[in-house]
Amino acid sequence: MNPTARNGVAIISERSPTDRGGLAISVHRIARQAVARGEAVHVVCWSREAAPGARRARERDGLVIHHVGKLDRSDDALMALAHHAADVVAEQQLSLVHGIYALASGYAATVAAAWCGVASLVSIRGNDLDRGLFRANDLPLLQGALSRATLVTAVTREACHRASRTFRRTVRYVPNSVDAQAFRPETTDNTLVASLGLTDGAVIGFSGELREKKGMRFLLPAFARLAERRSARLLLIGGVRADARAAWDAFVTTAPEAAQRICVLDYQRSPKRLSNLLGVCDLLVFPSLYEGMPNAVMEAMAAARPVLATRVGGHLDLIEHGTTGALLALSDLDRLPEAMEELLDLPADQRHALGTAARQRVVESFNPHQESDAYGRAYAKARANNGTKGQRDESN
Repeated sequence: MNPTARNGVAIISERSPTDRGGLAISVHRIARQAVARGEAVHVVCWSREAAPGARRARERDGLVIHHVGKLDRSDDALMALAHHAADVVAEQQLSLVHGIYALASGYAATVAAAWCGVASLVSIRGNDLDRGLFRANDLPLLQGALSRATLVTAVTREACHRASRTFRRTVRYVPNSVDAQAFRPETTDNTLVASLGLTDGAVIGFSGELREKKGMRFLLPAFARLAERRSARLLLIGGVRADARAAWDAFVTTAPEAAQRICVLDYQRSPKRLSNLLGVCDLLVFPSLYEGMPNAVMEAMAAARPVLATRVGGHLDLIEHGTTGALLALSDLDRLPEAMEELLDLPADQRHALGTAARQRVVESFNPHQESDAYGRAYAKARANNGTKGQRDESN
């Protein structure tokens, strides 16, 4: 370790903590946890708040966010991110660089850490591994990050298994968490129900930006089939992602009657507002094709809502089929309408029991204190291992 380094960390991210989306939310949460543990925290991230290639620092929530303007060429943008990260580490005399997301962030983190002679930690989030292994432009970044990092973590057991087997190194399991005090069960707000036009039939909810990876091509037709058999509404909390608008428009054209029964809402950052929206849903459906450990599923479980999700990624860690929700194999996604109907047809007390058990599951096993403690141990281990042969974590 650099003898002048102090108890501080540079967190490298492709998203600013102030952005929308699951990665930004997780970066903000992990950074704030580190601050609470007494770390000096500097987040270095691509952002529109700085001119291309430049860096602009702002303080927020006890941490310093270094916004790096993204350049047009991907190699130039990555180079600037790594150089600025190294400058922050040197200027602040930090002892650890933590790349959250094992592609550009992870690669820049390990390069900056190597230049400064400090430890590096790379956290696999899910999409980075699932996509990076099979994308020619991403694979070198993934290989570079995971081969050089002092220590590697992953948010799902599935990702731990796959990454450790693929890259032949230890990968620690550090799952995401949810604040069950912020996301909590709410009594159905009838005024909200009426204002959204959800007064007739069951309400099926989806939270997050709807797109291909989230199972869009299965969810929309499944709802259309379900709506032919019973009165139902679909509430999309988070809207449709920009790159999925063409697919959405095609659905609206081919299934206009079903589309009229879908309520699309913008992204919600307020836990209270989101909890109220989740509270009007009879069932939350997450038919992802591949997944990390999604905040949206954890928030729905914390709000004590019954959840139906695919057997992928972190869904397997969170949901015990028949106890804390229901799981559907990817090969059975053609049965999604029937699976939704089966859950909607359960007696109200059984659906309530699923929701109650779901909340208990995340409260007991996926809370912020556990996540913070796990990262605290990982930070300590990475710092202790810095400079050892291969810079590998070989024990828990």
